[in-house]
Amino acid sequence: MIQKLFFVTLSYLLFISIAFAEQVDLKKTSLDKNVIKKVAVEEAQSAQDELLKLEQTVGEQTTSSASPATKDEASAKPWLPAAKEFDWVQLTSGEWLKGEIKSMYNDNLEFDSDKLDLLNIDWADVKYLKSYRPSSINVENREPISGSLQISGDKVTITDGDNIQKFDRFELISLTPSGDREVDFWAIKFTLGFNIQSGNTEQLDYNSKFNAKRRTAKSRFVLDYIGNISKTGNENGVLTETVNNNRISSSLNIYATRYFFYTPAFAELYRDPFQNIENRLSLGVGIGYTLFDSSKFEWNINGGPAYLSTKYISVEPGEEQKIGAAALVFGTDFDAEVTSSLDFIFKYKIQASKKEVGGYTHHIIATFESEITGSLDFDISMIWDRISQPTKDDLGVAPEPDDYRLTVGVTYTY
Repeated sequence: MIQKLFFVTLSYLLFISIAFAEQVDLKKTSLDKNVIKKVAVEEAQSAQDELLKLEQTVGEQTTSSASPATKDEASAKPWLPAAKEFDWVQLTSGEWLKGEIKSMYNDNLEFDSDKLDLLNIDWADVKYLKSYRPSSINVENREPISGSLQISGDKVTITDGDNIQKFDRFELISLTPSGDREVDFWAIKFTLGFNIQSGNTEQLDYNSKFNAKRRTAKSRFVLDYIGNISKTGNENGVLTETVNNNRISSSLNIYATRYFFYTPAFAELYRDPFQNIENRLSLGVGIGYTLFDSSKFEWNINGGPAYLSTKYISVEPGEEQKIGAAALVFGTDFDAEVTSSLDFIFKYKIQASKKEVGGYTHHIIATFESEITGSLDFDISMIWDRISQPTKDDLGVAPEPDDYRLTVGVTYTY
C-alpha cells in the first residue's frame, strides 16, 4: 500500500514539473517572439530612414579624394541610375528620362530622348540631373565652369577631376554639354518648299528657311535665312522671275543673368529687286530680356541702335543711289507648344529711320510646325514685309509698300 502511494505521488510530481516547464517555455517563446518582432520593426524603420537620407543627400557625399568611378558607383544604387553612357533626369513626378542634355536656358531644359525625341522641360519640374559628359556651366557672377554636373534638390555639384565645386541651384543661369567636336555646339533647322505648275500656266515657286544656333553656357549665336523665288511663264512659255527676295540676319547674345542678355553685335542683309532694293545692310548693338519662359512658352524682347545702309537699283534723277542713316531696331520672338505635336512660332522686327532709307520697315513671320516624324515637321508660314516709304525707281514708279506670302514646306531639325 505504501509502495503504491509512493508511485502515485511521484507520478503526480513528475506531471506537475512537466506542465510547469512547458508553461515557462511557452512564456519564454512568446517573449522571444515579441522581442524579435520589436527588433525587426526597429531595423526596418532604421533602413527606411537611411534610404531616405541617401536619396536626399545624393551628390553631396563625395569627397575630393573619390575617383569618378567611385562617384558613379555611389549613384548606381537601385534607386539612382549610373550616368556612364547617358544623361539622366528625374522629374518631380518621380519619372526618369534617359538621353542627352542639349542645353538649359531661361529655366527651360532641352533633353533629347531616343524614344520621346527632343523634349522641352520646365526647369522647375527637374528634381535630379546627372550628366555623363563634361558640361559648360554658367553660374551667376562667376566665369563659366566645366565639369561633370549633378543636381539634386537645391544643390549643384560640378566635378572636374579632384576639383569639386558646389553652388545653390538658383545661381545656375545656363548650361550646355562641353562637346568634343564643334558640331556638338550647334542646333540646325532647315525648311524647303516647292510649288511646280505646268499646263495652261507654267510656274515655279521656291522658298526656304534656315536657322542655326551655336550655344555655350555663356553665349548664343543665331543665324537666320529666309528666301523666296517665283517664276511665271510668259506668253512665249518662258519662265520670268516675278519674286526674288532674300534675308540673312545674325546676332550674338551674351547672358549676364538668367533672363537678361546683351548683344554686342547684330546684323541683317536684305535684297529685293522688286522693292527696288539692291541691298540693305544694318549693323547694331543691343540688349534683351526674357519676359516669360517655361516648357511650353517662351517670349523674348530685344532692341538697340543701329546703322542702316541702303543701295537702290535705280533712283530718280538727282537722288542718291546709296544712303546711310542711323536707325532704332526693336524685335520680339514668341514660341508656344500648342500640343505635343504642334508648335507656333512668331517673330517680329521693326527698324525706324529717315524716309530716304525706307522710313520704318518691319518683318513679321508666323509659323505653325506640325511633327511628321522625330526630325521632320510640316511647316506653314505667313510672312508680311512692309516698307513705309518705298523709293521710286528711275521711271518714277514706286513699289508697293507691303508684300504678303504664304509658304508651305518640310522642316528638318538636327
